[in-house]
Amino acid sequence: MKTYNPRQSVELFHLLFLSQLGRKLDKKFYALKGGCNMRFYFNSIRYSEDMDIDIQTVGKETLFKNVNQIFGSTPFKNILKTHNLEILSTSTPKQTSTTQRWKILLKSPFSVIPLNTKIEFSRREFHGEMDFESITPQILKQYSLMPIMANHYSIESMYKQKILALVGRTETQARDIFDLYLLISSGSNFQLNDEITNEQLSLAKENALSVSFSDFTGQVVAYLSEDYQTQYSDESVWNNIVMNVLQSLDNYKNDSN
Repeated sequence: MKTYNPRQSVELFHLLFLSQLGRKLDKKFYALKGGCNMRFYFNSIRYSEDMDIDIQTVGKETLFKNVNQIFGSTPFKNILKTHNLEILSTSTPKQTSTTQRWKILLKSPFSVIPLNTKIEFSRREFHGEMDFESITPQILKQYSLMPIMANHYSIESMYKQKILALVGRTETQARDIFDLYLLISSGSNFQLNDEITNEQLSLAKENALSVSFSDFTGQVVAYLSEDYQTQYSDESVWNNIVMNVLQSLDNYKNDSN
């Protein structure tokens, strides 16, 4: 039997759910975003605690019914059992016309306490370009899974979304800064054009500077594998990450509006 740490157990659940969702709904109506998109398609070393999906066209009641059918179905329960996972409980704390959220409590033999995760759908227009492709093979291989196809936001769209997350969140998150750093490190040539203003870039920089090393430790380092935790548990490393992100934002500020 393969053994997984708690972060991997939650990730495996996300992958198995995403596979089932694609059998219930037309894949063109939803797109994976956020940390799972970073992890499943762009080689992020940060595990995601929750899964976030943008969805359109699919009605509130239709989505509610289909997601609950997945969680309650015998085939899905058997798939989870094969991977030594079990759903202990689900709840639906938010079900509005714009946001539908499920909270799930999981049982894993590799964790002494139940594992919490959340799957949230945001009903809005898609923001950016999308690609339809299989999740990165090395992720699937880790869990002995067959290819899983899904719509997801492109790497350039993720870059823009992460900048806007730095601007728009009520409380700035270290994970947005770290994800920007990973995207910058990929070597991709991002083009912002006029989609993000100089004012927004300035605010993104200001907010990035407000995040402390202790925030980074709790919000990011805790979600890395043990090997990477050692590498990133150094304040000088965090300072370098912030400086790289600030430099990237400065480059676009000089060339944009």
